[in-house]
Amino acid sequence: MRIISGLHKGFRFPEKNMPHARPTTDRAKEALFNILDQTYYFEDIKVLDLYSGLGRVALEFCSRRPTDITAVDFNLK
Repeated sequence: MRIISGLHKGFRFPEKNMPHARPTTDRAKEALFNILDQTYYFEDIKVLDLYSGLGRVALEFCSRRPTDITAVDFNLK
């Protein structure tokens, strides 16, 4: 998995053996951010990432420099 665009484009996350984790694929992130890029100017928005899991979507937003990012996840394990 990697950051697909922005300030940290190309950064690769170390892969760990986590069979329960289902990280957002690069293809899904690219589709999401292609839509958002045409609608919003990232430097002017605040981001709330609910059910963030590994936080990779929040980190993708971070690479695009919004004014604020909040990532929330709840896991008892």
